[in-house]
Amino acid sequence: LAKDKRIRQALELSIDRDAVNQVVFQGEFMVGNQWVPPGNPWYVKAVPTPKRDVAKAKELLKAAGVPNPTFTLMTPTGNEVQQVAQVIQAMIKEAGFDMKIQQVEFATSLQQAQKGDFDAYLTGWSGRVDPDGNLTAFIACDGGQNDGKFCDQGVEAALKDTRSTSNFEQRMTAYEKIAKIHADENPRTYLYHPTWFWAMNPKVAGFVPVPDGMIRLAGMKMN
Repeated sequence: LAKDKRIRQALELSIDRDAVNQVVFQGEFMVGNQWVPPGNPWYVKAVPTPKRDVAKAKELLKAAGVPNPTFTLMTPTGNEVQQVAQVIQAMIKEAGFDMKIQQVEFATSLQQAQKGDFDAYLTGWSGRVDPDGNLTAFIACDGGQNDGKFCDQGVEAALKDTRSTSNFEQRMTAYEKIAKIHADENPRTYLYHPTWFWAMNPKVAGFVPVPDGMIRLAGMKMN
């Protein structure tokens, strides 16, 4: 979105995650600011989800010399994601942001994101049980889904530490370093984590829900 991190910080402070959750998802989702939701064993409690602060956002934009940033948010097509974009658009306008929304077919949006052909991109991730599956590809310097090309040597070293041991405490120490750098640099703004709801015909048997929300058909059958 911007080379000056103060603009990225201002954008985050302009957003009320709780309001997004209530308006778009009827309060059923969980707001968050990290790659795992609050309450997850891997969540870094020392870096909590910030509250909306429009006054602080305005101060940061003024300090950055850009009181009224203009940018386009690319979104995949779909009702929910459009509602999220529209709520954000209205919120951040109060801080001085002028955001336009560009709807792009999902596969095309992924291609444009990988090429860096965007100002900002609103997308989601199904999630993985181990935090590495939610983080390294998106934030490592050579990450395959690091569309914003964020690169920080402190994060690189910490990522290496998390992948070199299975010890929980050692990994958490590294993730805390990453969370603190991420909160300051703000290369991505995490908004919410979905709650999965399942409904099925009584004749379906063998369905086992898993944390990433993806359906596994193995073992399922119709009685």
